[in-house]
Amino acid sequence: MTAHSPGAASGPPGPRRLASPERESSLLDRLLRAGLSDWCVPAALAARKGDSGFAALRFDAAPGSAHRTRSFLRSTLTSWRLDRLVDDATTVVAELVANAVTHALGPHRAQYERCATAAGTAWLALVREKHAVVCAVADPSPAMPAMREPDPFAESGRGLHIVAELSQAWGHTRSEGGGGTGKTVWARLTGGQ
Repeated sequence: MTAHSPGAASGPPGPRRLASPERESSLLDRLLRAGLSDWCVPAALAARKGDSGFAALRFDAAPGSAHRTRSFLRSTLTSWRLDRLVDDATTVVAELVANAVTHALGPHRAQYERCATAAGTAWLALVREKHAVVCAVADPSPAMPAMREPDPFAESGRGLHIVAELSQAWGHTRSEGGGGTGKTVWARLTGGQ
């Protein structure tokens, strides 16, 4: 698992490993290592929310998906009383979802589709921690995200910079389950206290 956290130095954040013995068996660790096929849960669980500290939503590249993921995020964080995180988390999730739609669910997605029930879909998962939330997007593409300096006049290429600035840490991991296809990109946002 590769993680990035903002530092005092300028330039893109450097990678660091996130693995501590006490967190090895946590829900978050299992989620981040799971293959996309492991995210293929029955439709009744796809939009599960509540007191469990876990919520997930399957999305695709349809025009209404971005709005649906933002609404799901806002209502979930509000129900978890993490209102202070809603604005930054909405921006971060919008970037992660846009990347998944553009790079994994777009025109070249056929090469990644190995899980029949996940064909053309990705997942947004939210994991609540004490005063924080981890937002994770799993998609079928094996291509890892790469932060790069965008051309000053480019209309795109700044998404991961935004994610890095708004989150305490962010990272990505290649899926281990389901044939090792796909990846999960995540960001952890904290709300103080």
